[in-house]
Amino acid sequence: MAKKAAETKPDALKGQEPVILLKGPERLLHQLAIQNMERGLLQQHGPDGVAVERHQGDQMQLADVLDALRTPSLLAPHTIVIIEGAEGLIKENENAEDSVVPGRKKARTPRQVLEDGLATPFPNATLILQVLEAEKWRPGRIDRAIVDLGGALVDCKPPSEKDVLGWIDRLAEDHKRQIDVEARAVLLERVGPELSQLDSELRKLAGASEERIDAKLVKQLVAKSSSDEVWALQEAVLSGDPKRTAQVLHEVLDIGRKSTVPAFWCLIDLARKLAALSINAERGIDPWSLSRALKLWGPAQGPTLNAGTRINPDVAAQLHREALDAQLAPRQGRGNERRALETLAIRLTLACAG
Repeated sequence: MAKKAAETKPDALKGQEPVILLKGPERLLHQLAIQNMERGLLQQHGPDGVAVERHQGDQMQLADVLDALRTPSLLAPHTIVIIEGAEGLIKENENAEDSVVPGRKKARTPRQVLEDGLATPFPNATLILQVLEAEKWRPGRIDRAIVDLGGALVDCKPPSEKDVLGWIDRLAEDHKRQIDVEARAVLLERVGPELSQLDSELRKLAGASEERIDAKLVKQLVAKSSSDEVWALQEAVLSGDPKRTAQVLHEVLDIGRKSTVPAFWCLIDLARKLAALSINAERGIDPWSLSRALKLWGPAQGPTLNAGTRINPDVAAQLHREALDAQLAPRQGRGNERRALETLAIRLTLACAG
């Protein structure tokens, strides 16, 4: 088996690579790699010495790409040709003609045409291939040809859980701010590890702060993710406290400005799980054995299992039917959607209170 070509990081790019392949879903790393290439090339060719062309891989012929690389630009001495969705550029078509020699059928696949094209240097251009869905790019001779030409394969996968905190610090510094340790943790909890989204939120936080970003500011300006809000509503219902449930609904619908659809889904899902747990508990089945089937894990697992075993099966089944009807009724002209949601939430909360 051929040895896999080594991958590098965006920060390692200097602008001297004739071809780079960006593989992975993290868009901010794609952007960083392209910026590093542009910076390096501008240093070599001067502020007006680099032109940039952007193309979609599924909307451009491979022959046109190769022509763009070999034909000197009239705008600048050097051209960066960026192909977004490069996997579309080499997608094979059983009935297609050779993309370089018209009339020749199946002589060479698009992959082979690109491999051959990369075998010859193109001194006046740089090719950047972007692949967000790395699984659609089959590594092979193209990757090796890129490396042999002096190019680079760039890893654009999301950072690990260990590395993402360092990225938050770095992105905050990019916006001329420092971020407190607690604020960093809150931001990651609410936004998740996607660097592009973290960068967007940090830009907003930087605009609202002078030097440091603290946890209070993050809580004020960064909304919780939809999954966090869903669990917060289920958690409130399971607590058996109607005031807490009403407060969470207010946060979701009024402060978060979310529609009632996710909240209805959340309550219907909870009602279904409680009904299943209650009926099986009456049959003597260990509720913990149902966790996998009901997709119960994490902090929601214990409270849901405990509530499900306490509720009467008939009551649980009736609540599930009411939950389904509550979502449908407003759509059929029977009542107000928000009022139906609030009523259902309080009914479930009181049932969980016992």
